[in-house]
Amino acid sequence: MRKTLQKVMSFYLFLFLLPILTIKLPMLAFGTTTNEQVETRPVAYAANVTKEITNEQTKEISMETNEKPLNVLLYFTHIQESYQPIVEKELGLKAVNYHPTNNISNVSDLVTQHFLLNGDTVDVLSFDKMNQMKIKGAYSTIRPQLVQQMSKKEYDVILDLHRDSLKKDRTTLVTDGTTYAKLTFVVGAEHANYKLNEAFAKAVSDEVNRMVPSISKGVYKKTHDDGNGIYNQDLSSSSLLVELGGIENTEEEVNRTIAILTKAISNVFGKTNAS
Repeated sequence: MRKTLQKVMSFYLFLFLLPILTIKLPMLAFGTTTNEQVETRPVAYAANVTKEITNEQTKEISMETNEKPLNVLLYFTHIQESYQPIVEKELGLKAVNYHPTNNISNVSDLVTQHFLLNGDTVDVLSFDKMNQMKIKGAYSTIRPQLVQQMSKKEYDVILDLHRDSLKKDRTTLVTDGTTYAKLTFVVGAEHANYKLNEAFAKAVSDEVNRMVPSISKGVYKKTHDDGNGIYNQDLSSSSLLVELGGIENTEEEVNRTIAILTKAISNVFGKTNAS
């Protein structure tokens, strides 16, 4: 009788702890329970997205790399999203939020170079079918291309970069006289394993804020009521949808933040591998 009672009590204890473990285990996998510390080492950034990173610009950056380099897939679901100051500077056009050539995809080289500095590798999925996207939806249109690319190679990180539509005062951080484009992490909550994506996004958000406090606005879960609800994040547990600044952020602000974001992603995986 006593053994039977112990088994019953153990079963009920397991049922009580199961929801807690479901939430905590993904967080622990990416080390999000560690104490935050402000990054004291300088991080290099390029002054222009079209220029290569020079030795002078990178001489102070930490060259510590992960024991196992990351394989990153970079793509842009809304590839024609643009930044007004950059379009005006390069083409003389004012208040342009979308452009077929001068758009967010122009940061590809800079993102790649910064990941390379961290010892990682990047493949860029270039796909621009705006006419189809307007009919079928952007995420549905790009999904077959994404699946095909992911079948060719195993990727540690799937990074979908976007530009927010908010004004400058809500997408810009000013700290110690330097301005940065703020980051927002979006997680689709309409698939079974979204908590893994959420844990990864939270880990990276915490890491960028450790390096530059308040540069990340946080992690936002979205359902079908708020948007797409999945954002193709069901294809990988380490998918990131990141909004990089807003329509009024400058080239320099975007570039500084790219340096922080890429280093933070490498740092998160470095800590995960070490643990």
